[in-house]
Amino acid sequence: MSKDAESIEYPPASGIRIREKINTSGKDSYNTSYAVTVPVKITGGARLRKQFKDLDGAKKFAKEQYDGKEVQGRVFFSAKDRERNEFVDLLPLLRDAGITLREAVEFALPRLRPTGGDRTLTQVIEELRASKLTMLEKGTLREHSERAFRIRSEKVLVEFGDQLVRDLMLDEVKSWLSCMELAPRTIKNHLNCLAEIIKYSTARKYASENILDGLTTHDRKELYGEVETKEPGILTPGEADRLINTALVNPELDMLAAVCFGLFCGIRTEELKRLDWKDVRFDEGFVTISGKIAKKRSIRNVTISDNAALWISLCAKREGEVTRSDFFNDYDHRFRKLLTKAGFTEKVKVNGKEKEVIVWKKNAMRHSFGSYHFALHGESIKTSNELGHIQGDHVLFSHYRALATKKQAEKYFGIVPPVNANKIVEFAS
Repeated sequence: MSKDAESIEYPPASGIRIREKINTSGKDSYNTSYAVTVPVKITGGARLRKQFKDLDGAKKFAKEQYDGKEVQGRVFFSAKDRERNEFVDLLPLLRDAGITLREAVEFALPRLRPTGGDRTLTQVIEELRASKLTMLEKGTLREHSERAFRIRSEKVLVEFGDQLVRDLMLDEVKSWLSCMELAPRTIKNHLNCLAEIIKYSTARKYASENILDGLTTHDRKELYGEVETKEPGILTPGEADRLINTALVNPELDMLAAVCFGLFCGIRTEELKRLDWKDVRFDEGFVTISGKIAKKRSIRNVTISDNAALWISLCAKREGEVTRSDFFNDYDHRFRKLLTKAGFTEKVKVNGKEKEVIVWKKNAMRHSFGSYHFALHGESIKTSNELGHIQGDHVLFSHYRALATKKQAEKYFGIVPPVNANKIVEFAS
């Protein structure tokens, strides 16, 4: 049983009452407590009651309740009319959806203001370019991959550079791509470049979501249609013969070894550019493509065919780089000269004027090797291993299996140097 003493209002004029309670057992009093009652006008709901062992604790609690109401009131009445009207309009929608205002705010804030901070497309692209240069220096990224991103990202910079990446909208992207007067493949490549930028941004919390997730199959067809997938183009035995003999009689181009390894060993162009003579185990009959230069970053040994050995024997200088690279795109520049000299050109009219252009099938040397090797041996796994297809013979069957006959393959790997061919010195000036 307890006996109540008189109450006090605290803070003064607040409506909050603190009542002293003297607790008794029979005729004896054993302690005193303090009951705080917070009225409905402050709680906004039911009355709040709480008991404390001492008056200081009761007063502290009462003041906290009063100050809280005061702060909330000041916030509400300091709000602009538009803000109060929005609250009144939106609160019923939240209630109908079973969502509290706090839940809505906590969901929206990280999406509207990502935790990684504000970044423009320019800043994100600069970060990515720097990262790719570092990877290139470490040998974990191919040169042409870095170059392709640098070139394609420039178009993104021109269009969206000053824009915050978190503010980029899907409709803006679609409008940009749809206005490109470029080949479907090129449009797709630019979309892939932007996709990499946005994926990087979401990973770094510069943007809350990947807006390209909303790009439907229908959208993609409208933007770039059906990108045609062509079977690989291969050289005829006669064309291959013409190409390598042109390289033989033009030593100043320094292309004989590269063409030989491309045609008869199937080594990729980007691998050829970085190949060193120390990797050519001539006496052992194979070329080692190290993980440092391989596309798939895994080592493989490529067999030197009998006819390839004859062509290689004509290279008097077999040390250092297999083919030089004096400046950016030097290899490509010299290869185009070789194609012109070998007659891989045709005359076309441009703006009413006749112009000679190079006609060359992309990756023609490697595709030719794959097709003729498979036709000659009939063993898909063997050809896949030579090509370095880590996924087995799936790529081989989808690309090479019906492109050449065994008779053609015998003629292809029967291409040998002229009997009167002299040794040439690579790197000739």
